[in-house]
Amino acid sequence: MKLKKLYSLRKDFTIIGLTGRVGSGCSEIAKWLSSENFDNNILKSVKKNSIEAEEIKFKICCDYLSHSNNWKPFQIIHYKDVLLLHLFHQGIVEGNNSIENSIGKIIEIIFQNGENGEFKRFTNRFDYMTDDDLRNQIVNFLNSNKEWYEKLRILGCDELNVCLKEKRENPDFFNFYFNFFEKFSKEFYEILNKYDITKRTRLVHDFANNLREYGCVRNLENVVKKADKTLDNIYTVAETINKLIKVWKANSDDTKIVIDALKNSLELMYFKEKYSAFYMIATNKSEIERRNYVEDQIRNKYKHLEEEDIQKHTNQILFLDGSEYKGGAVNQGEFSVPDTENCIQKSDYHIYFSNVEKGIIEDSSSKSNYNFLSIDRQLVKLISLIHQPGIITPTGVERCMQVAYNAKFNSGCISRQVGAVVTDKNFAVKSIGWNDVAQHQMPCNLRSVQDLLSATPSKLFSEYEKSGGEFKDINDNTHTFKELLAEDYKNIDTEIANLEGKNCPFCFKTVQNSYEKEKNQVHTRSLHAEENAMMQITKNGGNGLKGGNLFTTASPCELCSKKAYQLGIKKIFFIDPYPGIATKHILKNGIDEKHNPKLLMFQGAVGRAFHKLYEPFMAYKDELKILTNISPKERFNKKDIEKLSEKFKNEPQLFEKVKETVESK
Repeated sequence: MKLKKLYSLRKDFTIIGLTGRVGSGCSEIAKWLSSENFDNNILKSVKKNSIEAEEIKFKICCDYLSHSNNWKPFQIIHYKDVLLLHLFHQGIVEGNNSIENSIGKIIEIIFQNGENGEFKRFTNRFDYMTDDDLRNQIVNFLNSNKEWYEKLRILGCDELNVCLKEKRENPDFFNFYFNFFEKFSKEFYEILNKYDITKRTRLVHDFANNLREYGCVRNLENVVKKADKTLDNIYTVAETINKLIKVWKANSDDTKIVIDALKNSLELMYFKEKYSAFYMIATNKSEIERRNYVEDQIRNKYKHLEEEDIQKHTNQILFLDGSEYKGGAVNQGEFSVPDTENCIQKSDYHIYFSNVEKGIIEDSSSKSNYNFLSIDRQLVKLISLIHQPGIITPTGVERCMQVAYNAKFNSGCISRQVGAVVTDKNFAVKSIGWNDVAQHQMPCNLRSVQDLLSATPSKLFSEYEKSGGEFKDINDNTHTFKELLAEDYKNIDTEIANLEGKNCPFCFKTVQNSYEKEKNQVHTRSLHAEENAMMQITKNGGNGLKGGNLFTTASPCELCSKKAYQLGIKKIFFIDPYPGIATKHILKNGIDEKHNPKLLMFQGAVGRAFHKLYEPFMAYKDELKILTNISPKERFNKKDIEKLSEKFKNEPQLFEKVKETVESK
């Protein structure tokens, strides 16, 4: 019996989202996934007759994907192409059925944030005066092939997503977008890149922000007041991508889509909620390799640039990447901006790779000196598991990080939840921790600011919170912590309705630092996850950790790094880098570098993907029996016949029939 139908939902419909910092490898992964055929060169890296578990797992995955019909290429939907689709559509809508007017509107929008545009406070944007030559190039290009205009003009709707919904099963639009527009978009962007790659990067950044904020590529900052902003448009781009996925699905035999790339965590959650077959991949490289990649891309593509200009563009692009990574405005309610850090934290599968070093992960039974998987090995493993969940088992690193990932949800911290696990050198778990207050104290998420501000606060609050603190105001008057908090929360009784029944806790560290005008980590009420895990061992009897491993969902800060170093931890696995100087100042500061712990970015599945990828549809033994129709048969010998003869000695005729049946097997 064939089981193709059983696995068809996995093999025929998969959506993969990519996220990561600039130069981290999203485009390389997208290209790998879109390959027409499985790269048989990968098979050459398989170690034959290996007795190492991870090598055998890799061979199993390679054998599976290299089998006929098991490899299916992915179709790439480039995020920046979707932005350009919105730009052209809006230009046509505003152009009143004239290609000249439409091109004029497109140029107007492209140059809207320049120094001579409406928003003069922006820098590194295309400008009417200084970039006049680019305007002519754009006009010539858009007039050279008018198919973009003819196809988009007949959509007929003012809102692009409404148009796409109507064109879902239209093969003409399918061919237009996936066979014409993607190539057209690449050529258009190349004109902008060649002219000024920094300004092109900023343009894409601005378009994405505007679409998520205002629902269009125009900057409506002067039209929409801050008080009137809503989340109504936050999924504009995500919905367009979703419509394109449906167009593909309606016109293709199978749907294998990779989105390159998502940088807003709400868009990520949109696809997670929309599709059970959605997997978010976070990718990264070392800081040096990321920078080298950006430099090399600019240097090799745009040979007319001087080295000084190459460095200038690289610095500007990486500077923008830094602001997109942190997404600080998100914490202030500006949800339309990029926040790559949150995207990485919410990802299902983590890839870290190097184009300089190649290797396999060090298994507990392996004597290999490598510390990470190559990109080929990571992707072969992922795609195999998507198609055939449970085809191999997790690595020790994945198993331990999953425990740390689950542990973080115990945290009562209202700022950030972090989980940690400490193991011995063989990945045997010795302790689990999460960031939270000390035992017998109440976590922040279970306390209420209204309770503290009441006439008789409960025992859940410290004496300092109730009556401590001496803070001077502009008139040199002294105020306590509680008095200042009462002033900040004076409208809580009227604003409480916005919480819709939810509790209203507060972060003591944030409040105290604000009053002190400091950024002091010491004020946190919580233990960090890593120190909590390490202290649990001492608290509950003690185990030596020398030579062991630390797993944390966020790389350790300076304080936790010192403790890990002191305990003799040899490897620290993490998901997302923690800001600070822990690595360069502490973890690489040994007199003899052989004592320095190795800080390793996590590779593999975590969270819900861990279960989706590693939980098989049925017991593998049963599946083998169904597929091969082979099962062990009983063999009878002379003694078995003698036993049967004794058993049926009073029924000779029945014995002869049983004997005949047994001998026929």
